[in-house]
Amino acid sequence: MLRTARTLLSLYTSYGLLVLANALFTTLTSLRADLEGFTVQTIGLIMAGYFLGMFLGARYTSYVIQRGGHIRAFAAFASFMSLSPLLHVLFIDPWVWAVLRLIDGFCLAGLFIITESWLNARSDNKTRGSILAIYMVVNYLASGLGQLFLIFTSPDTFEAFAVASICFSLSLMPLMMTRTEAPIPNPVTGFAIRPLLSVAPAGFWGAVCAGSVNAAFFAMAPIYAQNLSFSVQEISFFMMAGVFSGLVLQIPLGKLSDRIERRKVLAGVCFGGLVFSLLMVVQSFFQLPFYLLLINVFCYGSLAFVIYPLSAAHVNDWSDPGQLMQTSSGLLIGYGSGAIFGPLLSSSLMSAFGPAALFAYIALNLLVMMLFALYQSSVAGLQREKMEFVPQPSVQFPVEELFHAAQDDSSPVPEALYDSGDSVDKPVDPISVDEADATQADIAVSDETPIDPVESEPNVEEKSFIEQWEEERLAESERINPTDEPKVKLTDEAPSLSQASIVDDMPKTDEASNVDEASGSKTKKP
Repeated sequence: MLRTARTLLSLYTSYGLLVLANALFTTLTSLRADLEGFTVQTIGLIMAGYFLGMFLGARYTSYVIQRGGHIRAFAAFASFMSLSPLLHVLFIDPWVWAVLRLIDGFCLAGLFIITESWLNARSDNKTRGSILAIYMVVNYLASGLGQLFLIFTSPDTFEAFAVASICFSLSLMPLMMTRTEAPIPNPVTGFAIRPLLSVAPAGFWGAVCAGSVNAAFFAMAPIYAQNLSFSVQEISFFMMAGVFSGLVLQIPLGKLSDRIERRKVLAGVCFGGLVFSLLMVVQSFFQLPFYLLLINVFCYGSLAFVIYPLSAAHVNDWSDPGQLMQTSSGLLIGYGSGAIFGPLLSSSLMSAFGPAALFAYIALNLLVMMLFALYQSSVAGLQREKMEFVPQPSVQFPVEELFHAAQDDSSPVPEALYDSGDSVDKPVDPISVDEADATQADIAVSDETPIDPVESEPNVEEKSFIEQWEEERLAESERINPTDEPKVKLTDEAPSLSQASIVDDMPKTDEASNVDEASGSKTKKP
């Protein structure tokens, strides 16, 4: 893992600075908008524009990458992101901010696509797991540390936005100086929702739920904490606890979903998130200690950020291998739709009912998803062969590049780990295991060794034990080299021929003796 990290150090450094700057800038935008007197609904509209830009960027930035290449496209997107925080300070207007956040989301989607495609191109089956693990650690670590920058500055000052701009600019330097060759841009693929709805509706609506609650949390949670009269430093710790928690339970819950029905695990995760969301609602009405708020948000984030990876794993279980890209594009549509409407709806509720409405809205989403997952688990058919769970970051818009490759490398989960006595739903006609193995063996033989139409015996080039024994006896009797070709083709049908009869019937060559030692008769050379 360390050797893999060293080879991609420049890319990880650039990506870490990019995520750190974006985490700081997103929280700053929400807090500064509230300080400037923007209504809660207006703040929700601005943040919804950001996620709309990311949704469009996940679809269309590939054209920019194909036109200019990875390094030039990364430089262009990062340059605008460095400019955007300064423009926010210069033009304090909600409509200007909405347009800027729309472009920000578009550029950030392109930056994430470039990073994941680069990592995927520099990995193989042996190293992709390590690369994905480091990628996740960098993602969550940078996102959490970005929140801590609020401790050293204030959102109502120019310096806070200047720090975000500097971090965006610094993300360019490691990648511009790298000697690693940029990958070839991949062809653009469209989005499709029908394949996903037909094979795994629980995966689609799980992505919608994840996009809705995650976007609402990142956009409006700073406003929630600020309306509860917490200081900027406390808000930074509040957001950091929520972000860091996303890495805690992904792997344990993912491995658990490998052993039991994934939709039941998804329903259990939604139930746990529902409980802690309701505790956050209670926190809004009572002046409880701040450490209880941190514990609640940490437990909530550790469950809520697992919804999308579980939904993606469920889709991978039920999708045909040739349709994985199409069904995964449906995940982007679901997540993007939820991420766009999440800030809009939650901000409207907060404007009408106060800060507690944020987590009430999240709890409602989780309740509906929990019931739907349980319903699908009971009526949507038999269980399918599972693929190994692949963890995935949930603190940004998922672009799926590295995740697709990791899913392709994943292996089926042993059926003994999750078999509950139900038959497995297979997409082909049921046949026995022995017949399947025999069929695969016949195919392998036909592909590698052509079979002679006259002789049906396989492996005709290999000599049987009887043939080798007869050949050795013949060579000993005639005093010839054992490696020479046999004078007659011996078959299994005549293993009892005597040595003398074999020699009498075989043709004589120049190397053979003119006197038959077995019979004592002389023969002429041909």
